[in-house]
Amino acid sequence: MISRLRPTGGRPLATLCPVIELWSPNRCKRNHGMRWALAVVLISGAVVATIAARPTHAQADTKVIPSVTLSERYDSNVFFAPPEFLPPGQRRSDFVSTIAGGLQVLHKTRNIEASLTGGADANAYAYNSSLNYFSTSADAYAKLDGLVGQLTEGAHLLISERFRYTPEQPSFLTGAKGQGLDDPFLRGIQGFRANTFSNTAAVNGEYPLFRGLGLQGSYSFSTYRVGSILVLNTTGATFFDTNLHTWSVGPSYRLSPVDHLSLSYQQSLVTQTVTDGSQNIEYNTQELWANYTRVMPEWTVTVRGGATLIEPASRAFPSAVLSITSNPERATSIRLDLSRRAAPSFFIVGGATISNVGQVEVTQRLSKRFSLRGSFSYGYNEVVPMKTVKFENLNAVAGLNYSLSRTMSIDLFYSYNDFKLTQPGVPFDVLREVVMLSLTAQWK
Repeated sequence: MISRLRPTGGRPLATLCPVIELWSPNRCKRNHGMRWALAVVLISGAVVATIAARPTHAQADTKVIPSVTLSERYDSNVFFAPPEFLPPGQRRSDFVSTIAGGLQVLHKTRNIEASLTGGADANAYAYNSSLNYFSTSADAYAKLDGLVGQLTEGAHLLISERFRYTPEQPSFLTGAKGQGLDDPFLRGIQGFRANTFSNTAAVNGEYPLFRGLGLQGSYSFSTYRVGSILVLNTTGATFFDTNLHTWSVGPSYRLSPVDHLSLSYQQSLVTQTVTDGSQNIEYNTQELWANYTRVMPEWTVTVRGGATLIEPASRAFPSAVLSITSNPERATSIRLDLSRRAAPSFFIVGGATISNVGQVEVTQRLSKRFSLRGSFSYGYNEVVPMKTVKFENLNAVAGLNYSLSRTMSIDLFYSYNDFKLTQPGVPFDVLREVVMLSLTAQWK
């Protein structure tokens, strides 16, 4: 493990703010994992394109939904860092103006259900203009049950992917979960401000064997890359580029149309490299899971329990997941996620963590135009095997939304975040508050 935080040396601020870049030439040799992700994207795109090109007797339903958002926010800590690691007199709070554009494409036929959501935004700072940045994100999935069902009745196939590039990396997953995706980098660890790239691609399938009995399997590849550490280069804050391959297999049984039971064995192979190339880390996890899911029109409940072994740390611990989600069309929608499982540490120290995360989100529609929302997230991560490094993160959000018309809405929200690192030598505490007002136009 590495821990290399040291106070800044008073270096002029102008020299500490590099131009935002995602890749640099001397890092091209580490793009092997990226080729895997690109291959998955290309294969997924080819499959979707092939299916879309096939004639079908059912009429295709395609929707294109563009959107534009203008927002202004106050951020009390634009560097995501404690004051002792910034140059003396450096202003941490700022006002940020943002213009964002997005596009969602929904496509549904008898054989395929697909969605692609992408967006980009430009952000300008009132005082720290050297932090101005551009970020992008994309989420996509394709349900191919109708296609594989032509080969074997009752078979299921889902391909999904999530991409993110931003210097303001989130620490928790917010909003609805992606189809079939579990992002291993959104479990409460909040890094300092740095240009980060993250991508997760996954394939999930189920093959029926006999009267409700089936065989299910999955594979996912996740990658996390860091470009430049903005403003904080001289602190020695260490980031770890991370690749994670995960596969699982096991039997499944449908107790009823709404009840599903499964057992699975899952293995994850993780490789990490310090962004300056000074150290490599490799470890793997092996997990046994028992899973029960009940899907109803108004609610979806998932309960998982099992055990996890982390090697070569030889650390075993019980793992569990509880997920409760209500239909988003209800006047009151709720999402509850509780989980304890292994996850990678990619900031300050590398290696595996025992990761505990709890999240609850509630949205209440008070009228046709007006709604309130609130969320609370808590993460506690311990780096194994010594458990001397611990990450603790608390995030609370409250907001309201008002629809001005069929296409336009206004949104106001407040966010509070408290991220703590406990380690020998240099512990720290990062506090951050954000207030934002935004105007969104969406053409459905």
